[in-house]
Amino acid sequence: MTEVADPAGSQVVLIGVAAYRRLFELPAAERNVTDLRDLLRSEDLWGIPAENCHVLLDPEDPAAVSRTIRKAAAATRRDGLLLVYFAGHGLVDADDDNLILGLPGCDPEVPYERGVPYEWIRRAVADTRARRRVIILDCCYSGRAGAELGGDTTGTDAVADKAETEGTCLLVSAPANRPAVAPRGELHTAFTGELIRLLRDGLRPPPPEATPATLTVHTVWRTVRRAMLRRGYERPELRARDSGGEMPLVHNVAAPRHNLAGSVLYAAPWFVDEDLGQRALLVLRHNQTGALGVCITQPEGELPAGFPASWRRLLRNPVMLFHGGPVAQDGYIVVTLLRAGAATPLRFTPVRDRLGTLHLSGNPEDVSDSVDVMRVFVGYLGWRAGELEEYLDRGALIASRHTSRQVFTERPGELWQSLQAGR
Repeated sequence: MTEVADPAGSQVVLIGVAAYRRLFELPAAERNVTDLRDLLRSEDLWGIPAENCHVLLDPEDPAAVSRTIRKAAAATRRDGLLLVYFAGHGLVDADDDNLILGLPGCDPEVPYERGVPYEWIRRAVADTRARRRVIILDCCYSGRAGAELGGDTTGTDAVADKAETEGTCLLVSAPANRPAVAPRGELHTAFTGELIRLLRDGLRPPPPEATPATLTVHTVWRTVRRAMLRRGYERPELRARDSGGEMPLVHNVAAPRHNLAGSVLYAAPWFVDEDLGQRALLVLRHNQTGALGVCITQPEGELPAGFPASWRRLLRNPVMLFHGGPVAQDGYIVVTLLRAGAATPLRFTPVRDRLGTLHLSGNPEDVSDSVDVMRVFVGYLGWRAGELEEYLDRGALIASRHTSRQVFTERPGELWQSLQAGR
């Protein structure tokens, strides 16, 4: 397992509970799951399809939560990853010492009545055919209602021991003895905040260590653990067997990309250039001989009358012709994003993952079920060998961390400014 799992064959369930009625509220739990969802859906990080990523915010029915996880487990392919995440209160049943994940109506005295027994999740995950399974629990252990999440024990090891599942990587944070799960003024809980920071910014280890191309579960745990200890929080624990901790979880966005094909680049504010200044571009090809791309922020006008009418209906707003660059303006370049899990149509040339170019010589009826969005460019940008890397090294061009769906924004004229602002 040296590469990240196939996102099309993977399933993610993100559960966040913020609005408790008998326990104090955890507003950061909602931001936890929505930000994790956006990161995991980013093609630069992983690219899980929207329909494969299930977000449950403040679910009331324990059985419905269990059904969602069981359906996701059944839908995960053997080469995919099943990822289940929970942020909220964790409680322990006083009678049988079982771990209960607290839902909004959970009573700390009888948590089993309105909470999700962890045993349900353990069984659902254990039944999947997927070889890669990861469970992340960002929850407290004591379940004490009031101003604190803490108890008299460290709690982390206890939760990990209770939740361990054969064949599954389990990452647990149980911040006992802390005044709040979400530090004052921060958007996320302490543990998930560090997790999100790592996924978003990537990992650049100090020299002479090489920057890893992917982030394994063990690397995530070790990096987040170090950050938590620096801040005085309780350490997260990892449970993994049979080298499961070496499972690649996501791409490392900080790793140098030898092949920039599929990347969205944008010009630095100070960079003055007739073709590149204040623009964003998509790299379509990058190899040892040079690179080719198109500008994605310059609508040129209406599609010409000669553009095949049968293809127009596959275009999305704005339905316009785009100025791709000054080279070879005598033909069309059609950039296409395929639907998740769709069959690859004939005359489709992949650029990266589901993104590619499509030749218009075929029949649009044959590709309509496969195409998600499509955009037409005239002309392109070209660079000799090493020239694009020189722009990046100088900081004249900057690689965006955004998903390639930015190529198809409905407001292309605002894209450069939004990339500058980091949105």
